[in-house]
Amino acid sequence: MFRLALINPNTDEHHTEAMGGAARAALPDGCDVTAVNPNRGPTSIESAADSVVAAAEVAALVQALPDYDAYLIACFGDPGLDAARELTAAPVVGIGEAAYIAASLVAKRFGVITTLPRSIPALEEGIDAIGLRSRCAGIVPLNIPVAEQGSGHPDTTSAIVALGKRLAADNGADALILACGGTADVARAVEDEVGVPVCDGVSFGAGLAHSLWRSGLRTSKTSAYGAPEPIPYVGMQG
Repeated sequence: MFRLALINPNTDEHHTEAMGGAARAALPDGCDVTAVNPNRGPTSIESAADSVVAAAEVAALVQALPDYDAYLIACFGDPGLDAARELTAAPVVGIGEAAYIAASLVAKRFGVITTLPRSIPALEEGIDAIGLRSRCAGIVPLNIPVAEQGSGHPDTTSAIVALGKRLAADNGADALILACGGTADVARAVEDEVGVPVCDGVSFGAGLAHSLWRSGLRTSKTSAYGAPEPIPYVGMQG
């Protein structure tokens, strides 16, 4: 049986549960998803400062959790992704990375809908890092924070639909990426309204993690993703 640990790097338990449900729905029957979040840290991740604090909590959770077959980091900025890969040989997938991969497989050009304008530079850097900048038709902000995303906020979903239609009509986006894990439970509703594929990193990321595990692929333990050197930490766990 495949056992996935979904780690929400912020402390919003409602979003953790919603993303856990989206991951379970994407996986075959019999798979087990444990959805967790830290008990300290930001309630939502909006800034680089928030992301740094959250990344440390992700690393701590990977160390504290029992061994799972794979891990899914359920925040679009993928905080702590490389650190998590150093700490386990199991596959580790970030939902941001997964969403970009999904979009590149189903469309030539994708549009990204994010939360706040300050997110745009980091998203551009992430798209550059994965080599897909030429495929991006545009990034537009909702001006609505992470905490107000998801099925419990229908006005936000309506705003996502409006921006999605604009990206499709004006920018030529033939797929959309919702750059927030909290929107996982509205992705299909947005897709139905806009009429283009909506790439949800939680659902696809869960499926990708399962595929890596089923294929027998594990995180390389040589060079970059090797276990951290046993450096003493002062006043904290290393």
